[in-house]
Amino acid sequence: MISPDSRLVQTAVIGGRSSGRAIILPTNADELAQWRRRHPTYTYWCGTQLGGCGNELSDRLYRDKVCHFAHRPNTSCHRTATGASSADHLFIKDDLAAWAGRQRLRGRATSRNLGSSPGDAVDFRVGDARQHVRFQFSKLPHDEWNETRAWLAREASTLDWVFGPGAAQPETMEELYDEYGYLLRFRFETFGAVRRIRLRAEDPRRSTDWVPLDACAITPDGLRVPGAERRRRSLRPRPAAGPGAAPGAASAARSRDEQVLALKDALVSAARFRTRPTWEALCRSAGSDLLELTVPDRVSLLVAVEQAADSGEGGPLLSALLKTGESGPPSYVAAVADAVGCGAPATAGVLKRWCQRETDRAFAVHGAPSRTAPPRLSLTPDGHIASQGAESPQHRTIVHVPGGHVRMPRERTKPSKGNSAGVARQSDTELRHALRGARERRSPERAAALLKQAEGAASRLPEPQRSQLVGEMAITRRWLAGNPRKPKKKQNQKSRSAGQAKAGKTRVGKKAAKRNLRGARPL
Repeated sequence: MISPDSRLVQTAVIGGRSSGRAIILPTNADELAQWRRRHPTYTYWCGTQLGGCGNELSDRLYRDKVCHFAHRPNTSCHRTATGASSADHLFIKDDLAAWAGRQRLRGRATSRNLGSSPGDAVDFRVGDARQHVRFQFSKLPHDEWNETRAWLAREASTLDWVFGPGAAQPETMEELYDEYGYLLRFRFETFGAVRRIRLRAEDPRRSTDWVPLDACAITPDGLRVPGAERRRRSLRPRPAAGPGAAPGAASAARSRDEQVLALKDALVSAARFRTRPTWEALCRSAGSDLLELTVPDRVSLLVAVEQAADSGEGGPLLSALLKTGESGPPSYVAAVADAVGCGAPATAGVLKRWCQRETDRAFAVHGAPSRTAPPRLSLTPDGHIASQGAESPQHRTIVHVPGGHVRMPRERTKPSKGNSAGVARQSDTELRHALRGARERRSPERAAALLKQAEGAASRLPEPQRSQLVGEMAITRRWLAGNPRKPKKKQNQKSRSAGQAKAGKTRVGKKAAKRNLRGARPL
């Protein structure tokens, strides 16, 4: 089979230069011959809606190569897109018109030239409801997409954006995942001389099946694709404060507790979909009244979120998900980490590396399905990443003796309340590693103390961390039952004296018997 050359003209319009009725020329000679017999009166044009010159084309039938359209001699044309997909914006208009008729919708489809071709986008508007669906063919910069979206939203009650292959920037995708929970996609399938659209919804974890337009519907909330779980919010902005209202009156509509809960839910949702939002994108989910907060107010609110999420007790720091336009964490995340007891990263590089680990931990804990989270990166007192596996520095007494020095045993930590064994308290998620380390160092005293601490921590941990900790506790109990360093029992003084006396009598008796047998003759 001969494959078509993308440089050949494979699409045209039927009937005239300004026609919107598109066709893909059959590439097989027999199929084209059959097409000619079926439509003997058709004329083909390099249509202006295709970005063409508007001149008439002829269909060329070949047995030894791909059939294609050709311009008349001495024709100049600067059309750039000539492949099978170059008329998709016209095919989708035909599909939308037929679908609107079957759905009894008063809809209108319009092509948009956004600077590269007449088929950069297709807008579909539904009559009086002012519902708007944009099908995006060309890729827009994220900032330009945001501006266009804000402009379209002012005139629409609902706005849906459907992206073609490669038409969505990564930042745009993350924003839509965070706000709606999914991204709408479209593609085309070829059926003879035409192409038909297929749609689906996708998120970072899964996607729905590709379905035709007839399986979709326009609802009061917008375009509905089967299998997509909707998390739609109204496009209408919150009512602004009146002229005489005091500054901050608009944000006073919600209590601080409500803001904390909304912000926590938005961050957990971002972790579930494995996305990292900017503060602005987060506010679109948590509430626009958070947009005007100053940096100190953001820090205060995020600290309250972390305290509500128990981030300081071994859970991931949700604030580490935040990013700036350059994809690095905002500098104020360091203040949040310090405030909840995680330590204060000293430099921007340390903060970025530390937040990346916390992001991985958040994705593991809150993702679906959840998985075991990696351990948190420990910070030294001066704000740098501590060496992995190294023990925390402790004071040791060095005694100088002839021939070298001797390290004295470390002093036992003074017992504190709830920690009678004198073992420094571990975060709940790190107890499993501490128990394993106590066995490796063959320290039954430390293992027993950690077991007591783990019994209280197990009830606070979510699955699967709880099951993993319980399993490690069972292994440690079996190890302790084996008594690896069981000291020998000391004999008391009486037993030792009695034993020595008995041994002495035995030796004396043997000597006496030996003396009595001297000089005796055998029987």
